[in-house]
Amino acid sequence: MFLEKNKSRIEAEFAKRAAEVPAVKEAEKEIDTFRPEVALALKFLYTAMPLSDVGNYGVSSFLDYAEHGVFLWENSPYVKNMTEEMFLNYILYHRINTEEILPCRSIFYEDLKERIQGKNMAEAAIEINYWCAEKATYHTTDARTIAPINIYRCGNGRCGEESTFTISALRSAGIPARQVYAPFWSHCDDNHAWVEVWCDGKWYFTGACEPEPILNKGWFTNASSRAMMVHSRWFDKIQPEDENINGREAGALVLNQLRRYADVKEITIRVKKPDGTPAAGARIVLEVYNYSQFLPIANMVTDENGEIHATTGKGSLHVTVLLDDLYGEGMMDTRKTDVMELTLDTFKITEGWQNFDSIAPIDTPVNTDQPTEEQKEERDRRLAEALKIRTAKVEAFIPDWKVDFVDKAGENREVCEKLMEVLTDKDRIDAKPAVLKSHVEAALQLKAAYPEKIYYSYVLNPRIFNEVMTDYRGTVEAAFTEDEKTAFRQEPKKIWSWIEANIALCPEAEQESVYFVPAASLAMRKSSELSRKILFVAIARTFGIPARLNPMDGAMEYLMPDPAKQGADAYADSRFQAVIEGKAKESHLVFTDAGMAWTYGQNWSVARLEKKGYFTLELEELSWENGKLGVEVDPGVYRIITGNRLPNGNVFGKSLTFRVEKGEEKTVEMNFRDAKLKDMLENISILPFNLLDKDGNKVPAADVTRGDRKILFWLEVSKEPTEHILNELMERKEAFENYKENLLFIIKKDEDLKDPTLSRCREALPGIPVLYDTFTENVNTLGRRMYVDPEKLPLILVTDGELNGIYATSGYNVGTADMLLRILEM
Repeated sequence: MFLEKNKSRIEAEFAKRAAEVPAVKEAEKEIDTFRPEVALALKFLYTAMPLSDVGNYGVSSFLDYAEHGVFLWENSPYVKNMTEEMFLNYILYHRINTEEILPCRSIFYEDLKERIQGKNMAEAAIEINYWCAEKATYHTTDARTIAPINIYRCGNGRCGEESTFTISALRSAGIPARQVYAPFWSHCDDNHAWVEVWCDGKWYFTGACEPEPILNKGWFTNASSRAMMVHSRWFDKIQPEDENINGREAGALVLNQLRRYADVKEITIRVKKPDGTPAAGARIVLEVYNYSQFLPIANMVTDENGEIHATTGKGSLHVTVLLDDLYGEGMMDTRKTDVMELTLDTFKITEGWQNFDSIAPIDTPVNTDQPTEEQKEERDRRLAEALKIRTAKVEAFIPDWKVDFVDKAGENREVCEKLMEVLTDKDRIDAKPAVLKSHVEAALQLKAAYPEKIYYSYVLNPRIFNEVMTDYRGTVEAAFTEDEKTAFRQEPKKIWSWIEANIALCPEAEQESVYFVPAASLAMRKSSELSRKILFVAIARTFGIPARLNPMDGAMEYLMPDPAKQGADAYADSRFQAVIEGKAKESHLVFTDAGMAWTYGQNWSVARLEKKGYFTLELEELSWENGKLGVEVDPGVYRIITGNRLPNGNVFGKSLTFRVEKGEEKTVEMNFRDAKLKDMLENISILPFNLLDKDGNKVPAADVTRGDRKILFWLEVSKEPTEHILNELMERKEAFENYKENLLFIIKKDEDLKDPTLSRCREALPGIPVLYDTFTENVNTLGRRMYVDPEKLPLILVTDGELNGIYATSGYNVGTADMLLRILEM
């Protein structure tokens, strides 16, 4: 019997939600037309999904998930060996993270079924990942997560999209899978998501679209051992067994999987009110330093004793606590303590720059299995074949909008082309022609009333934030009377007043970054905080009011014409106006550089204190001029963080908190902590690898690195970054003359020796040995092992003893040769 154990529970939970949410009650009519097994599967999806999914999609969007899930229950040899709860949450369930929901499971299964026939679960999981590598690879993009079927079509995506795609493929084949992710790394700026698969009673991990011959192996194996948290999500209403629950994100439980990857520490944070009593119900945010900010890795709530208990790595946590009007914060070094006590108080500004150290956990991988040399060779062969298949597919990909929107636009072709120019790169992959066409048809008559930039960016543009792009203008038009529309055009703030009065917030039923589309907010009369802001912009644009969410802080803004002017000229001097009081950018903040080079998000950031904590401003697009950077801001409390990220992942940081008054122009001089050379070096064990001599014979890296310090240069000849380091070596040839035996040039082929700059360098410093490499596996593995970007060459590795890395850099960095000399001379 299908879901015999959980049937009554699902029916009861569905009935409860249908009674609470009219849209679910309406969906029930269609659900009951399907055969009982499919109807029950659909009911489970409706009980577990975020409320935005109920509003954004119809029953048909979930039908493929339900029908294919039932098919697997009835036919898959893998499904027969798992619990119902495993099947429900990691096979049947439609959502993986924040992706758009489009049918894909049966499509993927048809492509995969013959490849996995006769394989056990682990073998099938590995084979499916090779299939995924043929279909998609990594490509950096914006934060919106497109549907797995569109990753399959276009051939690339960021790690969150690769993992969503791979998990969809695994689930389509009857193999339980989930996305796991380090919310933010501690040892470097970024985060990462990958895949866990359940095979024969145990969870294993693998890189998405990055197949290895064995499970529990990925480029991130060592990086994950330095994480402070590794999460997965659980969407079901019942709690999972044998899992470490790390809080809740609205309707989903956050599970902490760190123990599978790293050496962990159990910690307690105890919070008291000013009178010394336990601060029950306080919100605690555990944060790590990343992108020059303190970014959240866990949100938890204190129990009746004012405590939270968590499993984390051995390093630094920044802890922020909020309870009503009370505030507390501090740094916790979990290497040295497992208990932190904080007493809350009203917020107070600490005068002057404050130093802090952020310590990254050391490298302590739990999973150390390695494939054999034969397995590696077979992997490389298959990956080369996958690259050919994928490259051909990517080159052949033509997005639907190009064929069915722009090419069929007729006399409106120029309008359509200019619209596509203001959309994001990702929109130019998956934008639906029908949606784009509907916006053009609805807003075309407004074109003459605005300057071109305003019209395309803030009136016609269907993209507001990271929501699913939909046709909302018809729904918005039908939702209001002509009198309401006139009132909105005369005073756009009335749109927000209407939203506040008519669209209720429902944070308890929502996943934070899965947004209601505008039509869903209107239909359900419920929405999330950010989705209501998206709705404001959608209503404004529909009625010809140029509007946006400010890219710096997300504030709702609109433009009004000069009533004394006509047509597009009326907007010539128009400035964006804030919808909410206090968001009008009436103050001016000026930063002076103190003689330093500053890169936003790399060595500094600035945040404004809001009700829920500090909100970092988006200032990447601003430029320093004559040692100054100015920005219009709202009055309030701000915090600057500057950080010196050391090669070992630790950070020497500074922070400054200050207040900006309304109308004030405030100048702040930046400040930076320098580091000593000894603080910048690490001892990282490197796995054995081979280079080649000129005759093609293998030269073990153990032999090359044995003894004194060595510097290995992987040189990409004729490319500017490599030219720079070679020129720096020649400029300091007298100093490097004493260390020629400590240097090693690594190139791809003999022809590289003819490169003019490399030839001059070898003449200036004769005797530097040369070895050869393919610049594939070794560069990738060593770059990631030493926590530098393996895609940037030259890769420079400094060792001190056999296979012991102490420093690395990649790409071009000013002063690299001087740094290398300092290390050699220590």
